[in-house]
Amino acid sequence: MKLRSVAVFGVGYVLGAKAGRERYVQIVEAIQAASQRFDEARRQRGKPSRAGSDGLDSYLDEASRS
Repeated sequence: MKLRSVAVFGVGYVLGAKAGRERYVQIVEAIQAASQRFDEARRQRGKPSRAGSDGLDSYLDEASRS
């Protein structure tokens, strides 16, 4: 019984970790897309881009590579 419980936990952990990583990537991509849309909307209104947006973009790029 104990070995079976460990095996079930192991399979669940592996599947959960994979799903978690995929969801994380989806969230990062959604944030990047929203940031780009926000910057584009500001440009269309004639306002300059947000200060420091390069920092956010580079952070998200690094996070998505990890």
